[in-house]
Amino acid sequence: MVAKKPQSKRIKASHRYKIIKRVKEHHRKEKKIAKKNPKSNKPKKDPGIPNSWPFKEELLNEIERAKQEAEAEKAKQKLARQEEKAKQKLKEQKQQQKIKQQHQQQQPKQQPKQPRQPRQPKQPKQPKEVKE
Repeated sequence: MVAKKPQSKRIKASHRYKIIKRVKEHHRKEKKIAKKNPKSNKPKKDPGIPNSWPFKEELLNEIERAKQEAEAEKAKQKLARQEEKAKQKLKEQKQQQKIKQQHQQQQPKQQPKQPRQPRQPKQPKQPKEVKE
């Protein structure tokens, strides 16, 4: 059996524009429906702590303390990461220096170049003799 050639993906321009038009219309309808039903879009708010709650002040203080502790912990972790990065960078620099030193030791030292000899001035050209 002979294998069939795959069908070309070319389509008429009018067909392509129809598809784009339908998609655009669909999105428009979706937006319209979403505007009519705003409750489904909004996230619910945290009602917080009611005033009638006993020991409300203590609870608020506890929440605030927890936030501050979390911030302090986050700052500690950030500082630890920065120190770790600095150590890693120093380690890499030392390794690169070692490699450079080894490379320099392996290559024979080149003798310094001698200064160039000054050029000799060019001889002026003698005019050609004209034959008559």
